[in-house]
Amino acid sequence: MNLIAPLLLLTILSACYSVDLTHKDCGSAGQIVRVFSDDCADPVCKAKKGKSYQIQIEFKPNTDVTKLTASLYGVISGIPIPFPLPQPDACVSCGNVCPISAGTETTYSQALKVEPAYPAMKIVSRWVLQSQDSKTVCVEIPVVIIS
Repeated sequence: MNLIAPLLLLTILSACYSVDLTHKDCGSAGQIVRVFSDDCADPVCKAKKGKSYQIQIEFKPNTDVTKLTASLYGVISGIPIPFPLPQPDACVSCGNVCPISAGTETTYSQALKVEPAYPAMKIVSRWVLQSQDSKTVCVEIPVVIIS
């Protein structure tokens, strides 16, 4: 049986289910190409407690990157509150691609669980990818945490 056609169809269908997320650049030195998730159904992600969500950020650094550290903040009433990430080494989360040459399109990917203890609310998640020289990526993504 020829498996190429079903695999091609699956690849095309999975690409169709990625949702571009509403986002705002908050001072990136590099270029944000796309912010998306396969787990969210709407541009403003409605994150259900107890589920995991993967966020992907496609970007192009403006300088060569040898080290990249990821940080996540929940911005509540204008105050950024740090959230621990399971993998703060963004080079690993990008698929162990460091060093990254300037202008090379790269995808950062991180999955997080929305803990049942989190309150249901609207929040802005601020993702920062800090290189050895600058804040390569700073992007704010609105999220609604639901029960």
